[in-house]
This record gives sequence, structure tokens and C-alpha cells, in this order.
Amino acid sequence: MAELTIPARAQARDRATWTELFYDLVLAFGVGQIAHALAAHPGWHSLGGCLLVLTPLWWAWVDVVMAMNAVRETSAQRVFLLLAGLATYGMGVAAPHALETRSESLLYAGCYLALRLVIGEAIRRECAVYTIHPYRAGLAFALALFGCAVLPDAWRTGCWAVAVGAEILAPLVLSGHLRQLAFGVNHLPERFGLFVIIALGENVVSVGARLAGTAPGPVGLLAVALAFLIGCALWWLYFHLVASAVAHALRTHPTPSIVVRDVLSYGHLVLVSGLLLVSVGADLIVAEPVAVPHAFAAALLPTGAALFILTFCYTRWRMFGAASATRFLGGLALLGLVAAAPRLPGLVTLAAAALILVSVNALEYWLIASGRQVPLIFRTANAPARASS
Repeated sequence: MAELTIPARAQARDRATWTELFYDLVLAFGVGQIAHALAAHPGWHSLGGCLLVLTPLWWAWVDVVMAMNAVRETSAQRVFLLLAGLATYGMGVAAPHALETRSESLLYAGCYLALRLVIGEAIRRECAVYTIHPYRAGLAFALALFGCAVLPDAWRTGCWAVAVGAEILAPLVLSGHLRQLAFGVNHLPERFGLFVIIALGENVVSVGARLAGTAPGPVGLLAVALAFLIGCALWWLYFHLVASAVAHALRTHPTPSIVVRDVLSYGHLVLVSGLLLVSVGADLIVAEPVAVPHAFAAALLPTGAALFILTFCYTRWRMFGAASATRFLGGLALLGLVAAAPRLPGLVTLAAAALILVSVNALEYWLIASGRQVPLIFRTANAPARASS
């Protein structure tokens, strides 16, 4: 049975530090820039481009979290985080047009390369620190993106997609390396939970900013209230049960590196992508709540919500060997709403999504509060009889 190597000093990092929270503020700016770019030009091409610039930002954040997770905070480590924040800030500035112009591509890729070099220096100073991407692999991806940035416009996006795809697959190919990851079972769930808060906050900020300074009527206020209710329901889905379940899985799973890779790294990338779609979809609906949106814009919110709730089925299956039937059925209902949304006024889509999400939360709460078991599906032979949702 493979176990992770946990240096003694890793136990010192049990909670997020103030420096890490400041770094997350910079990250919030980058996520917001990507969301605003998609809201300004909703379409499949824009969505693909946003995911291509979000993914390196995500993996860099994961590696910064892993690098800082196993070391005691010192002045040197604070400087490392602040330098990482500066590089991340540059990526956020360039993100909306990183695939459109050579100058923006060079700024984004150059900042990413600088970030990888900073991470590498932190790893060199703390030789027992491991991240999702080994230093040489991460540096190779950054150099590949920098090479893509100088290509002609016709080639840039395709080559960029290949480089990002390789970066996504790297943790699977280098799975043996992951067994050396050092982590704190309280610190990691908290850090990834904070990223979820950042993505949820984008929904609050974008929808609120849409109506700030205007005189919204009753319909507009109702749309904002429904969008906020959806944000609350998504928050409850994650923080009522999942956040504590991740910490429990890190303590009890026979191979904790699987939880770090499949649940925290891959699973949370999908969760954040779903929240990004919800944010953009809600923003577009609140702008014209009684109109029937364009098919792509109409599908964004229910698609993101479905992606968010169905991802929990996958992460729970990876942690405990079974998925929650309540969340699976809720995800299917949201997918049904995706099909209907292009023929419905935006306000109806908002109300239906809110009803589905609140119903799933209410049902799970009632089952657990009354001592009943949440129904499980896709169970493996070694799945426990009872576990968190």
C-alpha cells in the first residue's frame, strides 16, 4: 500500500495564512477577467478560449498551494507568494485577450513562465516539497506556451490547446510521482474550498454589478434574488457536506494521493469551470430577465449547475466508492433544463434551476437530519454502507 511522504514540518501548516489569502485575491481578479470575457462574447469559440487560459491559471494555483502546504511560513516564503501573486496578476491582466494578440499572449505566457520559475525556486529551497507537476514538467509546459505565443494567429490557438492538453494529462502520466506529495489534511481542503468561494463570489459580483447604479423594477429584483439563491444553493451543496468529506477522505483513503489528484486537482477544476458558467449565465439572464436568450447564452447557467452537481458524483465515487443518487438525479434534471432553456424566458430558467438545486439540498438535509441514509448508486464492492454525501 502506497503512502505519502509527510515531512514533520508539514504539520505546521494546518490553516491558510494571511499571505495565502492575499494571493487568492489576485487569483480572484484573474477568474473575474475570464468570466467577463465570456460574458462579453458568449459563444463556443469564446468558451473554448476561456477554458484554455483558465486551465494554466488553475494548475499554477494548485502547484503554489502544494508548494506552500508542506512548509512553515517564513519571510522568504511570504516573498515567494507575493512574487507568485505578481506573476498571477500579469496572467489575469492578459487573460481576456491571451489568444487574440501576440502581445497579450506573450504577457500571459511570460508571466506563467516567471511563475513556474518562482515555484521551482521554492521547491529547490525546500527539497522535500512536491507539487502536482514536477518542476521540469511544469517548466516545459510554460516554455511550450511561450513558444505558442510567438506563432502566427492561425496557429496559436491550436498549439496552445495541445500544450494545455498535455498539462492536463501530466498528473495521470506521472502518477508515480504523486505518491511523494506532502500535504496537510486540514490545509488542503481549506485552500481548495477557498477557491470555490472565489468562483461563487464571481456570481455575486457580476450579477450585482449588472444592476448597480440602475433603478431595477420588480422583475429585475426577482432575477437578482433568484441568482443569489442559486449561489446559496451551490454553496450549500459544497460546504454542507463535501468540504468535510474531502478532509475525511484524506485521512482515511488507502492512497491519499488519489484524492489529491482526482478530487482536488481534476474534480475542482471541473467544479470551478461549472461555477464560471453559472456566473456568466446568470449575468446574461439578469441583463434581460424576460427575454428568451440565444441558445448558447440560455444553456450556460443550467449547464454549469449540472456540471457542478454531477462532478460531486464523480468525486464521491473516487473518495468512497459510491455516488449520491440525489445529486445524480438533480444533475439529470438540470440537463433537462438545458434542453428547454432556449425556449424559455431567462427568468423561468433562473427559477427552475433554483428550484432544482434547493430541492436537492432540502432532500439531503431531511434524509441526514432524520437519520436516514442518502441513496447511493455506482457502488463498488468496498464502498462503506454509510458515508457523507
